[in-house]
Amino acid sequence: MQDIEFLYMTRADVVATGVDMAMVMEAVEDSFRLHHAGQTNLPWKTVLDLGERERGRGNAMPAYVGGEYDVFGIKWIAGFPKNPARHGLPRATGFFVLNDSWKGIPLAIMDCTLLSAMRTGAVTGVGAKYMARPDSESVAIIGAGVQARTQLEALKVALPGLTEARVFDINRETAEVYSADMGELLSMDVRAVDSAELAVRDADVVVTVTVADEPIVKDAWMKPGSFFSAVGSYQEEEFAVVSNSDKVVVDGLGHVLHRETPIVALMVEQGMIQEDEILELSAIVGGEAPGRETPEERIFFSPIGMGTEDVCVCNNVYKLAVEKGVGTKLKLWGTE
Repeated sequence: MQDIEFLYMTRADVVATGVDMAMVMEAVEDSFRLHHAGQTNLPWKTVLDLGERERGRGNAMPAYVGGEYDVFGIKWIAGFPKNPARHGLPRATGFFVLNDSWKGIPLAIMDCTLLSAMRTGAVTGVGAKYMARPDSESVAIIGAGVQARTQLEALKVALPGLTEARVFDINRETAEVYSADMGELLSMDVRAVDSAELAVRDADVVVTVTVADEPIVKDAWMKPGSFFSAVGSYQEEEFAVVSNSDKVVVDGLGHVLHRETPIVALMVEQGMIQEDEILELSAIVGGEAPGRETPEERIFFSPIGMGTEDVCVCNNVYKLAVEKGVGTKLKLWGTE
């Protein structure tokens, strides 16, 4: 019987591949293109709820992506919001298993905590590429945790003309540290402000990335022509922010409705918006539906996160690792 080996990659190995945000965004865009072309197999995300508020949850996200990728895999990631304060651990930890789609054998098992954060930022970045004003200069970031870092990093790749970011977090010190770090990293003016309103008013792009389940952003603050990416898991904005947008876009409508928690799913359930009024980013990337059409239109984007995105990202990181000799080969079974 032939031996079976796979590549094991730690977080340090992932970093050593040299993967950057532009590469991750390219992979994520590929995932939307291939999803639109019908070359994916994407089951529902499975959520193991252990009490999201007091403990956390585990998410299993399997997917297959065809085309030039032709691989499948699964992300198993845990989200425990109280980890940083209680245990000094990250809020999210996870790993990814990548499999050969013809033999079924594992190709790689890798830490995907960093990659998952990068891919979530990259989804907003790809959304901004198609739906934000290309001359956008200012961005509001609501929430200054780890995920907020990759959001701004991706936006800077998609919109290189961004010069200013205003950041609000309920913990002022967190916002100050974020502002100093990201300002230096991206060579732009990033500063903490005292309220969500000060961040959002007159912003060309708005990103909410919090665990809030009550509205933070008011419709009256929104600027004509703005692009809003709602990344948090619950409701971070007034219903009017969505209903007064000219376009409402998600990454995968069926998956958003299945998860039930994002504001778009809630509004569909309550009859405040109809399913046929909602666009999918894959249709925009695939050229079937329009992205931004006028400078004045407001666009609301609510991504849930899909396993196809992770498959493409982790496949490309695996290929980089093989090319650069990064990671450790482990034997699954066979002769010693």
